[in-house]
Amino acid sequence: MDNEQLLRVYSATRSPAALDELVRRNQNLLHHILKRFSYAHEPYEDLLQVANLGLIKAAQRYDPVHGARFSTYATAIVDGELRHHLRDALLMRQPRWVKKLYREIQEKSAELMHELGRPPTLAELSEALNVNEEGILEVTALFARIDLHSRNEPFDDDDLAVGADAGRVHALRLETFALPIEDRIALYAALDKLSAFQRRLIYLLFFKDLTQHEVAQEMGLNQKKVSRESIKALDKLKAVLGKKVF
Repeated sequence: MDNEQLLRVYSATRSPAALDELVRRNQNLLHHILKRFSYAHEPYEDLLQVANLGLIKAAQRYDPVHGARFSTYATAIVDGELRHHLRDALLMRQPRWVKKLYREIQEKSAELMHELGRPPTLAELSEALNVNEEGILEVTALFARIDLHSRNEPFDDDDLAVGADAGRVHALRLETFALPIEDRIALYAALDKLSAFQRRLIYLLFFKDLTQHEVAQEMGLNQKKVSRESIKALDKLKAVLGKKVF
């Protein structure tokens, strides 16, 4: 049977055997797609695992009524999953205080735009956040580079590391303002010990605060598997850190 015939069987019966055969037959397609991401520094095996999850998601969502061939549809889904994975991996490498400050910049920009009826100037944003202008530009430039990287614009690791050096981000006024101490350095190091699949699972559950049901939908899994795999990932983190996490 070809892809379309296998998909009809899978759609009608939800047969695991049909899905397994579909995945097996399309491994060459996945290897072809992964050539687009040769610039990525993630292990090839991890990227292939993400690609296979994307292929399964494509099989579950494919509808021949729209007229596209499965290979065309699957390519788009797998490509998107890989880009999301690489972007999430880059975001996870950034210290907690950098991500927190970026979120505050976005929220304060929206708040000031609502109050002023126009986008705030850099000086106004700096005053409202009590963060120097150079620091704001550094943080926003870092996340802009990460976004470009996720769109297949590769950069060196140094460009995508913490460009927002703590020494260049400081308060304008002395008050109770302080960026959080990077108290999760050990956690980020431990996360590197997990597989790409486990890191994405932890990121969605504990960094993006999604429910298990939402994570299951996002990753094309069932909730039971999300629960089981998250326990395994947390146990591995606990073993690496030597203490309870999350």
